[in-house]
Amino acid sequence: MNTQPSREKLYSTSKGYGFSPALQRTRKPFAVRNLVTLGGLLAFVSGVYTYSLLAVKQDDFSDVPLPPAAVTDEEK
Repeated sequence: MNTQPSREKLYSTSKGYGFSPALQRTRKPFAVRNLVTLGGLLAFVSGVYTYSLLAVKQDDFSDVPLPPAAVTDEEK
């Protein structure tokens, strides 16, 4: 007795939100390339973020004049 569904039913029936066997077979060749791309994007984004933080940390605002402090009612 064959308990496997027919090929037509395998591709046409909806089983919810999971991946069908056909979709799993289709995505399998791209798994390594997708992970390499993910690693490259993460490295680029973290590099830009780190560079930005280090560049801002180096800024020296000692040459920028500060405005005079506002006088409050308690100081009068």
